[in-house]
Amino acid sequence: MTGTTVSLGVKKKRIYLAITNLTDETPEALQFHVRPTELAWEKATVEWPEEGGIGECDGEPDHFYCHIASNWFPELMPAPGGTVKIPLDIYVREKHEPYEGRFTVQVDMAWKGDKPGKWLEERKQFTLNVVDESEADLSVVAPDVKQSVRIGADGRLEATGPLNPGETGAVRYRIVNQGRKAVSGVKVTLRLPEGVNFTQPPKECAIDNAGGSAVCAYDTLALVPVDQDTNPKDGIHSGVELHNLVTVPATTKAPITLQGGVVQVEGLTEEVGTASKLVRTKLPANAVAVPAADVDASDNQDGFAIVVAAPRTGGDDGGGGGGLPVTGPQSGLVAGAGLVLLAGGGILLLLARRRNRLPHA
Repeated sequence: MTGTTVSLGVKKKRIYLAITNLTDETPEALQFHVRPTELAWEKATVEWPEEGGIGECDGEPDHFYCHIASNWFPELMPAPGGTVKIPLDIYVREKHEPYEGRFTVQVDMAWKGDKPGKWLEERKQFTLNVVDESEADLSVVAPDVKQSVRIGADGRLEATGPLNPGETGAVRYRIVNQGRKAVSGVKVTLRLPEGVNFTQPPKECAIDNAGGSAVCAYDTLALVPVDQDTNPKDGIHSGVELHNLVTVPATTKAPITLQGGVVQVEGLTEEVGTASKLVRTKLPANAVAVPAADVDASDNQDGFAIVVAAPRTGGDDGGGGGGLPVTGPQSGLVAGAGLVLLAGGGILLLLARRRNRLPHA
């Protein structure tokens, strides 16, 4: 579990319930329950988002369950070795003093042929902390890579179908500052699954010799707290979505889920005597970017897998494209204003069952 520490004074924080499938089959259904361990949440609660829970959800806001079936939400069924990440929100109701409470999450998953009552169940208990710290709180979430992409005429990414051997996909990750202090830059460290390489690294990124790891310094990217991001047109952001293009080797035996991808973020501040502007260009020559304090570093890192589909056969490629036509600007950074609901962290429930298990990466 990550991301469940919140600064006193922050009203809401987005976290994610991450469910990993460690079997060799895609499930047909899953459901999860969230309930407080104590009789009442008292000063803070974990609830489904205001825009609605994912799947068919029922119950009180602070004591609920959601059911997700493959016929309605096939994209939410974790592939063998894959992970699905479901958004939840922490609401802080006590404004003046710290708080600590515990809650339970139960996840049930079913495969084809499973009868009611025979679902696999996993249950864990976690701690919710509200702390009196007025620092930044970066969080990141990176979904599994499942689609091949190409760059369209407007420079944006376009999905072209399932990701096959020899094709290019995009590792997407969303960074949000859910704390109380701004950061003046962001450092991103990326590690790809073995054999996968970066395709077109942006100029902000330094790639290792093997082509599978990168360190990206976005030292001009300032992220303010969510409550300061009130105008989507003012160029001041609390959250951004970035992507890095990656290529799967043509020799990859598919279908397969390539595990071991990691993205880690770190807020930066400056060793200068004067206050930094929120909208920045470049660091002054006499300034050095240093790590910024972070209220909850547990959600500064997220893992992802690359799901490679079986090669297409016949003349119909299903709308996909093996290459990556560069018909527009290489957009290594896609910054959007007001992405206040996009944040990282979550709960990792590793579901195993008594059938063929995937080998560890």
